[in-house]
Amino acid sequence: MKTLKIGVMLLALLLAAMIMVPMVSAAETSSTSTQMVKVDPKTDTLGFVAVDVITIDPAVKNATPYYQILVLNDEGKQNLLNNIDSASSVVASDSMFTTEAKTSMKASLTNLWKKYPVIYDTKKGGSGYPTYGGTITTIRFAPAIKGPYLTDQENLVLNNTQTMMNEIYSQKQANAITPMWATDPTHKRISYWAAYKESFPQPDTVSNNAPVPDSWYDTIIDPLKAIVHSWYHYYDPVYGTGGAPGRTLAYVTYAHSYYQSNDYTDAAINLGYSSHFIEDVGNPMHTGRESDQISNPWVHSNYEGYVGNNWYNRSKGASFEDVVQNNNNYYWTTDWSQGTMNLATYSHGYVDTIYTKVYNKGLNWDLSMDDTSIVAITQNLIQATATYTNGLALYARTG
Repeated sequence: MKTLKIGVMLLALLLAAMIMVPMVSAAETSSTSTQMVKVDPKTDTLGFVAVDVITIDPAVKNATPYYQILVLNDEGKQNLLNNIDSASSVVASDSMFTTEAKTSMKASLTNLWKKYPVIYDTKKGGSGYPTYGGTITTIRFAPAIKGPYLTDQENLVLNNTQTMMNEIYSQKQANAITPMWATDPTHKRISYWAAYKESFPQPDTVSNNAPVPDSWYDTIIDPLKAIVHSWYHYYDPVYGTGGAPGRTLAYVTYAHSYYQSNDYTDAAINLGYSSHFIEDVGNPMHTGRESDQISNPWVHSNYEGYVGNNWYNRSKGASFEDVVQNNNNYYWTTDWSQGTMNLATYSHGYVDTIYTKVYNKGLNWDLSMDDTSIVAITQNLIQATATYTNGLALYARTG
């Protein structure tokens, strides 16, 4: 009796179809002449592009829970003020959205930006991770600002601003954000190419099942659903919290066991599940800044929408699909719980950068690829994620 099948309609249909498909060898289901290359993640730079990384000085983070609003650049400040202006008809009965209240909020924000100015200290980065020859910009308070902690009234202004943004966002989104890459094409395409390149049986089955874990919690009622989903689809390397490493290891172990038993359909299904969890932590939003994301769910939503919408876009050079398809490298480990933690650590190095840059684009970002730095960092994240997933597929086949 197979104990790993999840009781969802899609999987039931796959099992029914399996009965009608004769068992075939791995070579007959998937083959590729691609020469895969084992590389060391500690020194690997092939395929990675120069990027500009942002770090935020701890003094800024300690000054207020709403420090992200303080570190906005000129574009981000203007986008935020525009969002406030556009909020007039969202909740007509709410006093926060009156013309007078909005005018007061904008004036208070402008005063806070003047009172607590930040500076951008940019230096050349090294040739490897995280900048690959790009730059590191540290955002810190101007020298005249010594150890500031915002007053209760100033924090209230920022809290009300954040609340307004979430009210606008709630009108745009029927459902709350759950932490997942765009399932199609991101999960599907990375998983497909990993299985195909590593000659794993039924790469289409792997691909089709890669998004399935996001549906496992549909019968759970929020807020418990969001908590359970978040836990198993993320890992924070700073605090060592999150269930993604364990899930990756469990399902790749099942996949290898099924493969050894010549049950290639169930092997492919479980490899799809396993790849989902390791791919999740390739997104920095799945590796930290949890409280910020709870408070500002639109940032997470916008970034994942951006990746999904632009997957095949070549307007800035190679598309995200090209990055995956052209990547013939793999990282190797026999402990895929640790492998998932390693990818999360890599990804976490960009969480401040991605969060800050996406926040600067504003709530109503059109998800265009106008910011080349977001493009470049996302390419590197997908490159690393695909390289780990390639190794995962090889392990599922060879052990």
